[in-house]
Amino acid sequence: MRLSKEVKIGLFITTTLVVFYMGFSFLKGRTIFKHDPTYYTIYEDVKGLSTGGSVLLNGLQVGKVRTLDILPSQNYGIRVTFTIDKGKNVKLTDATVAKLVNNSLIGGKAIELSVKEGNSLQNGDTILGQVEQDLEKILAAHSLPILQDVKDITVLTNQFMTQLVENSGQINAVCTNLVMAVQELRQAVTTNQTALNTIGRNLAEASSAFADNEIGWRPLLARLHQLTGEVENMKMKNMATKLDNILDRLADGTLYNDLNQSLADLDKLLVDIRTNPSRYVSLSLFGRNTVDKNPKDK
Repeated sequence: MRLSKEVKIGLFITTTLVVFYMGFSFLKGRTIFKHDPTYYTIYEDVKGLSTGGSVLLNGLQVGKVRTLDILPSQNYGIRVTFTIDKGKNVKLTDATVAKLVNNSLIGGKAIELSVKEGNSLQNGDTILGQVEQDLEKILAAHSLPILQDVKDITVLTNQFMTQLVENSGQINAVCTNLVMAVQELRQAVTTNQTALNTIGRNLAEASSAFADNEIGWRPLLARLHQLTGEVENMKMKNMATKLDNILDRLADGTLYNDLNQSLADLDKLLVDIRTNPSRYVSLSLFGRNTVDKNPKDK
């Protein structure tokens, strides 16, 4: 059976359209010959995410984004429909989180799944959605303090320059005075150069004398040390002499006898005070001393 030219053209166009539709569906992330499990998640903003976007699990692509739909009844949130490849053997739970993350430096987005333990989800269930902070916002948040610091530095620099210009006359006067002072100091040094040289030589000679091994400060310190030792030895000798005298008196009994005699005299005095107190204490009721009636006892 031979086909006519018109039929061949029709079959060719039909085949081309089918292949084109299949290729377009593949590029859009749609499956034609297989049915992967479908899930939903809702975001307030999906800037950078498009159909055919990647669904990742620990950095590995396990699915694709199928559709993006606006929900007027939910404050115009965006419902994202995505599928998970059956061949990846991924089991999602009710504790799973679908985070919208940056997938490239040019603003592309992807969905990063964080699977946690929980009850298994069924086909068509909704997963909790979260949004990672945008790179642009992070850069803006970190750059604002730096820009503020730069602004403050610029303001301070402008104030400093303004004050510098306003006080330029005083600064010039101070510089002129400094130049004059330096010139006067130079002139004074030149005028007294001979005296300064003499002082320098005297200091050098004094330093040499101090550094001399025979008359310098080291022999002087040695002599002072020796003199201090001799003084200490003299003190020790005097102390030893006195101690020897005391021991000699103890040895021959002289000190012992003197102490006994002193104690005996002290005992007699105490006995006499106790026996005749009127000899030592005189009292009067009328403010005058009474006359001793026994002058013989005196």
